[in-house]
Amino acid sequence: MTRRLEFGKADINYLANLCHNCGACLYACQYAPPHEFAVDVPRAMAKVRARTYADYAWPRALGALYARNGLTLSVATAAGLMLFLVLAVAMTGSLFHPPLAGNFYAVFPHNLMVSMFAPIFLFAVLALTLGVRRFWKDVAPGVVSGAAMTEATANALTLKYLDGGHGEGCNESDDEFTLWRRRFPSLHFLWVHALLRLDFA
Repeated sequence: MTRRLEFGKADINYLANLCHNCGACLYACQYAPPHEFAVDVPRAMAKVRARTYADYAWPRALGALYARNGLTLSVATAAGLMLFLVLAVAMTGSLFHPPLAGNFYAVFPHNLMVSMFAPIFLFAVLALTLGVRRFWKDVAPGVVSGAAMTEATANALTLKYLDGGHGEGCNESDDEFTLWRRRFPSLHFLWVHALLRLDFA
């Protein structure tokens, strides 16, 4: 970003999706608030990033729906899940009385969950794949080298750029540096791993 003076729409979309909102640029910029120019790069990147989620959604109608009615869509999803749970309990009996007390798979049989949620999962994978494909085609015409992909994968797996660019971490609202933004993904990964081990135990 510091090597160029002009950016097209594809460049801005690409930069916005690389940004993880560490705040370093906000505190480094001499034109950031309270300066009269009030340049707030992280906020601008967040707005562009949210717009790309709608612009590159597949199918396009869902992206437009979410952009206009994100709260409604979220509430409808939660209500639909609750309805599914209520109907499943009504069909199989009570959760809290014998013989179903504590028996999760008696209330929600494995095959029922697979038959209902597998198509949703596959649709989500397809939608994400096609959306990323469209995004990548717009922002990166040409061929990416194997060396670049290897380096990018290593950087992503080691969370290299969650150190604020200088190793001290990201800025908090009080301008202090912290590495918590780098630690939380690691803790989340360990937590999910532990839950999976418990589930299969």
